[in-house]
Amino acid sequence: MRYNKFERKVARLLDKWPTIRDFSKYLYQKMSYLLYHKKGFSYTLIKEASIKGILKKKDRHNFEVFFGYYDKSPWNSDGKYYLVHIYDHKLRNKLLIGVYDCAKDNLNILTQTKAFNFQQGAMLTWLNSHLCILNDVYENRLVSKIIDIKNGKEVKIIDTPIYAINADGKEALTLNFKRLAKIRPEYGYKVDVINFSENMDYDKDGIWKVNLSSGKKELIISLSQLIKINHQKSMDKSQHKVNHIIYSPSGKRFLFMHRWVGPYGKFSRLYSANSDGTDLYCLADDRMVSHYCWLDDKYIIAWARKKFIGDKYFLFKDKSDEFHIIGNGILDVYGDGHPSVSPDKEWIITDTYPNKARIRELILFNLKTEKIKVIGSFFAPWKYNGSYRCDLHPRWSPSGKEVSIDSAHEGFRNSYIIDLSALGV
Repeated sequence: MRYNKFERKVARLLDKWPTIRDFSKYLYQKMSYLLYHKKGFSYTLIKEASIKGILKKKDRHNFEVFFGYYDKSPWNSDGKYYLVHIYDHKLRNKLLIGVYDCAKDNLNILTQTKAFNFQQGAMLTWLNSHLCILNDVYENRLVSKIIDIKNGKEVKIIDTPIYAINADGKEALTLNFKRLAKIRPEYGYKVDVINFSENMDYDKDGIWKVNLSSGKKELIISLSQLIKINHQKSMDKSQHKVNHIIYSPSGKRFLFMHRWVGPYGKFSRLYSANSDGTDLYCLADDRMVSHYCWLDDKYIIAWARKKFIGDKYFLFKDKSDEFHIIGNGILDVYGDGHPSVSPDKEWIITDTYPNKARIRELILFNLKTEKIKVIGSFFAPWKYNGSYRCDLHPRWSPSGKEVSIDSAHEGFRNSYIIDLSALGV
């Protein structure tokens, strides 16, 4: 029931015509669903695991809950509190921000924001065990604000949004969310602001480093700089952006994607750089890079394409040409997913996109034994499609005994905690 190589090849060929591709994809998925769907299916979970939803069913008619992307943790460092975005059906242009007390099974509202999307929320991130940061709009400007969960009070407003937070909690990296709203709407902010524009000059747009104490920001990598590196004809007359910034565990380097879309289709490169933007290194440049994470400070796991090999999960060594295939013929058969590594560096947790029956799978892969286990399967209702979709985006808890997912298999968007301790992780 997974999409085969021919189907994926056709999808890639349609990259040149995004509107036609999206419409064709929707029709084909609808036809496939009629043939393969499982009547009444909601989810399955292996017997060794247990699942708990943050939002209770009694509140499903008024609210929906999700955390967001796979590259951040909803848990604070001691695992006592869990951050969420709360979508109130009455507040169409706002999200509420909540904190869930894991021990007391209690959800409290902290604040709200106008800067959000349904894939990454408001970039909600812990700074320490009791301070969190998120993006918002203040006086017609995209900003970030720091909230103390102990009392719900606003500690500070920083005059720029954030994307990724360094391990020391003192600096951040950010990008132009308005440009994302134009090129990839599900990752941008559809708000009118005066400090960012979707049409900023390429030499003034790119990746900024932000000092969280002073609020000072500095453009450290520009789009015009990236376009000049090993320039390709496909870059001409294309729209360019950067996305998916992830700091290394130590915070000394970071990863990001340079992507351009134009007459020749869609292209992506994966880069690493020092935290100040120096020592740029291109890790993958064979047209397609999707999702990735750091294994440690030296190695990166990425779903990418290599010529003469194909689309696989690769282990790249930073600042070198060295790479290895992960789970060859085992993990890659599930296709692209959102991978992250357990605290003990032994396991990968990842997910899949909906198959022909609209089912997403949650997958556990052991890096040492290369054994794979499907933890669960979750239905993806048609209501949650496109930019409104609800990917699982699995994330590890600080202890490595639990994972967090977002899912809509019960008919509403919710964030779930899955206990894997019985599996010996």
